[in-house]
Amino acid sequence: MNKTKNRPIKGIVFSVVFTMTALSTAPVMAGTPTAPTAVAAANTMVWQTATGKCYHSRNNCGKTNPKKATQITLEQAKAKGLKKCSKCW
Repeated sequence: MNKTKNRPIKGIVFSVVFTMTALSTAPVMAGTPTAPTAVAAANTMVWQTATGKCYHSRNNCGKTNPKKATQITLEQAKAKGLKKCSKCW
């Protein structure tokens, strides 16, 4: 008879422990935003000016010559030390 009374309590204890375990891993997963940012930088295309001093979000910014601008990845632009355009960013 003693075992019958403990069964509901064991289920409640299991549920509480399971929930606490699941919630304790959530901040760890949410605390790593660098991976998606790195992927976005590698996939984002920008425009490099002919002089090579800035990168732009569009080739017709007003500070670029669209005929002489070339498209590169954001990661490449940052690796070259280019600055983002103050007008189109």
